[in-house]
Amino acid sequence: MIRRIALAAALALAATPLLAEVKLHNKDSKAHDITVKCQSTVQRSIQPGTTTSLGKGPCSVKVKSTGATLSGNGNDTLVIPKR
Repeated sequence: MIRRIALAAALALAATPLLAEVKLHNKDSKAHDITVKCQSTVQRSIQPGTTTSLGKGPCSVKVKSTGATLSGNGNDTLVIPKR
């Protein structure tokens, strides 16, 4: 029984990097058009007050209205601040 628990714990720790996703949180009161580059590059938008998963990192996000570029990896959460 103890071996099974130890094995389950080891598998959970080993799988953690596989489950890691970069997230983007928009704290602003406006929607923003963004360019997201993770494993591919896509153009999309993010609504105010929402959080979305971008995918496995490394990822970069360019906010079109401000020109700001955000970058992250692993379990990072990138934040578009209130303006």
